[in-house]
Amino acid sequence: MPEFCNRDTLYHMEDEILKKKKLLRESLLRERARIPAAEARAADARIASNVFNADFYKHAGSVFVFINAEGEVDTMSVIHRAFEDGKEVFVPRTQKDRIMEPVPVGEEEFFQNARSDWPRSFGIPEPPDCFPAADASVIELVIVPSLALDSAGYRLGYGGGFYDHFIAAARKQKKCPVFAAVQRAVFVRDEALPREPYDMPVDMIVTENGIVIPSSYA
Repeated sequence: MPEFCNRDTLYHMEDEILKKKKLLRESLLRERARIPAAEARAADARIASNVFNADFYKHAGSVFVFINAEGEVDTMSVIHRAFEDGKEVFVPRTQKDRIMEPVPVGEEEFFQNARSDWPRSFGIPEPPDCFPAADASVIELVIVPSLALDSAGYRLGYGGGFYDHFIAAARKQKKCPVFAAVQRAVFVRDEALPREPYDMPVDMIVTENGIVIPSSYA
């Protein structure tokens, strides 16, 4: 540790980043809520189309997709298309200590029961504990949520740290999935977002305007 950077200074810096993230989340949620529903639906449909046309989707035999909360990019069409294309589909289940498990699901079970019968965490349906989880090494593509992203591929999420923890663990494995964030273009910013040491960038950003390769990988 540099002489000029004592522990108290580090704690202060981390606290300032957390405050910046909190304020930015509140601002982004307000901004997102102001988007007209028809405009959001149109953007989400184009985002899904860009995912389907991407090589990383076409070549993936297995896809791990988040179930969208209200206001997020709609992933139901991606999940539906993945089943149609014969891909193995996984959805998230969260546990303690920022652990997120990929859980394989069947088409009939998902569309009949996910929204109505599954337990909820943070208001989002998750597979019941009786569904066995899989290892990240069997997954080829992960569709990642966010509130916003920057041009380097770093996300601002909701503060749970589940995806950062999952990405970091997956990248230590011999076989690592492609991490593709889906987001409306207005929430992909040129300026860097507040960042903590454990924050992890994604490999791809898919917007309604096309696919962005983050500067971290370009």
